[in-house]
Amino acid sequence: MAAFFYEIRTDGIAVLTFDLPGEKVNKLTTAVMLEFDGIIEELSKKKDIKALVIRSGKDGHFIVGADIAEIRDMRDQQQGVEIARTGHRIFGKLEALPFPTVAAIHGPCMGGGLELALACSYRVISNDQKTALALPEVRLGILPGFGGTQRLPRLVGLSNSLDMILTGKSVYSRKAKKIGLADEVTYKELLLDVAVEKAKRAAGKRTPKSVRARRPLIIKLLESNPLTRLLIYGMAKRNVLKETLGNYPAPLAALQAVRTGLSRGRKAGYAVEARLLGELVPTEISKNLISIFYLNEMLKKGGYSAPDITAAGVLGAGIMGGGIAQLFAEKGSTVRMKDISTKFVATGLKAAANIFQKRAKKGILDKLQARDGFDRITGATDYSGFSGVDLAVEAVVEKMDVKKAVVKEFEQVAKEKAIFASNTSSLSITEMAGASKRPERVVGMHFFNPVDKMPLVEVVRGAKTSDETVAVIAGLSRKLGKLPVVVNDGPGFLVNRILMPYLGEAVRLLEEGGSIEEIDRILTSFGMPMGAFILLDEIGIDVAHKVADILHDGLGERIKPSPLLGALAKDGYLGKKNGKGFYLYKGRRRKGPDATVYGKIKARGGSKPAPEEIIDRTVLLMIKESALCLEEKIIERVDHLDAALIFGVGFPPFRGGLLRYADKIGAGVIVAKLDGFAKKHGERFTPPKSMIEMAKAGKGFYK
Repeated sequence: MAAFFYEIRTDGIAVLTFDLPGEKVNKLTTAVMLEFDGIIEELSKKKDIKALVIRSGKDGHFIVGADIAEIRDMRDQQQGVEIARTGHRIFGKLEALPFPTVAAIHGPCMGGGLELALACSYRVISNDQKTALALPEVRLGILPGFGGTQRLPRLVGLSNSLDMILTGKSVYSRKAKKIGLADEVTYKELLLDVAVEKAKRAAGKRTPKSVRARRPLIIKLLESNPLTRLLIYGMAKRNVLKETLGNYPAPLAALQAVRTGLSRGRKAGYAVEARLLGELVPTEISKNLISIFYLNEMLKKGGYSAPDITAAGVLGAGIMGGGIAQLFAEKGSTVRMKDISTKFVATGLKAAANIFQKRAKKGILDKLQARDGFDRITGATDYSGFSGVDLAVEAVVEKMDVKKAVVKEFEQVAKEKAIFASNTSSLSITEMAGASKRPERVVGMHFFNPVDKMPLVEVVRGAKTSDETVAVIAGLSRKLGKLPVVVNDGPGFLVNRILMPYLGEAVRLLEEGGSIEEIDRILTSFGMPMGAFILLDEIGIDVAHKVADILHDGLGERIKPSPLLGALAKDGYLGKKNGKGFYLYKGRRRKGPDATVYGKIKARGGSKPAPEEIIDRTVLLMIKESALCLEEKIIERVDHLDAALIFGVGFPPFRGGLLRYADKIGAGVIVAKLDGFAKKHGERFTPPKSMIEMAKAGKGFYK
């Protein structure tokens, strides 16, 4: 069956529909591109066409981009070069049609889909929240290869294009109009009509060739002069290196392609774009990033479904509670928040309002959507309004007796089938459910902070949690736009159990003579999103100390925490929230390390650990704890464990996941290193049984 069909209206406007058979979304496979090539050739010979509108036949999707599976399977540079050249040739024919073209865009318009739209004369997009335009190729370790690095800068200006190309960020309707990426914005119901009208007005007229963005005069001047453009390129390169530390080659390659095109012309730009795509496609980094793309897609789709939650409750209305309430409200649920005082309720409402305002400012929501979303949230200091909720998410203080009391109070007013979901980061769901009359409906729903940015939700199954309850919470998490990973109950669940030994070892390295700044620098150079001590400050030193104690109580002496965290918390070093932790803070801005921390170490050593030792001791403990979590069935699947650490704490994506990184090192090497560290530093490094067996068999986590 054909993926494209068209009709020519009596007014001379042709409407070309892309509807890939047997697929939920449109993607540009090799076969699709060749069919599109033939269609464009056919249309170019039609004398009765005055203008062309290109639309999607999929509900809620335009084009999601090229077929990632084809890129994943490429192992040869020349394959990458050829696919780019084919894209250049076909989209060049689209651009050269003898009549104007209009892309009518509703839903995701990504990668090659946006490059197709850029080859059109105009773009009309819907103002729907689903409509997002992006060139996300750098997130797959490659660069836009169908002309995106050449057409986008000429349409929206250099700075605006680099902001999209080098980061892969999505642009929504309001910003798309502002930067000239969209010529018109309308409601999705009117999209085709508005696009046809745009095509009628454009018929017989020349397509504008100048930049369409509304830019300040100073930006226009900087971007129009070849010499001052050097300043923009230099700043962009510095920003890329600051963000990636050189671990991701694709953004710098994309920058080179943009620069070549603007300085030497389109022909040279296309040639460099194709060559660089060829160089990037077969790299290990690209293959790792593509594997993570598939992990993301797997968790998005999953096998769980959930009924609509029309009414939700949030128990505990702090910053976290406000973030959870905002998430539910944006997706259409009415939300009732409760806390012990109106002051705390106001804090939660303010947190929710701030998120709605930020999302409206970015153009993800319009002002009406943001206002209506916030209006769905109400607050109280009692349980009024909770009798009708389908689900309550608990986000009160991390004390088991308080949480048990909240379970009992909620069940006194809640309907029988209501689910109680705890946002605890480490307390036992099984023990908490002991206070419930309906333990099968008590479950963990652990959001990561900040709720509006972090994609992961740990769905924690207690000993008596029913399969139905787990399925509802996992499915609901997807409806909320999150990535659920189902884990079994245990100290620290999964993510915190693996993370805390890593943080604890960083503290021990500090005690032995390392410096706060140097340890953090080495860990960020490895690829972690932030240093261990910055992360401890973000979490809160008091909170980290409490979680470390919970793990110690549950897992024994091998995970005994350093006394330093407790001493610091006792002396008022709480981290970023009070401006005093391993680092000093002025408002929200981090300054240098707090030198007084060194004075809190009782017996500080004098040895400075080598960079390799810092990475090995911290990261190998994470690998060890991961192996134990798999042994103990805290989680069943290796890929789900990797996904949890990537999407929950930001383990460096370019490494493919913690356990893919472990397989690259090899079980034998890891076991030998752990043995060496165990002899020198104690039983916390003793290799787990499963890894010893892997090493003997020459196997790995994935093989």
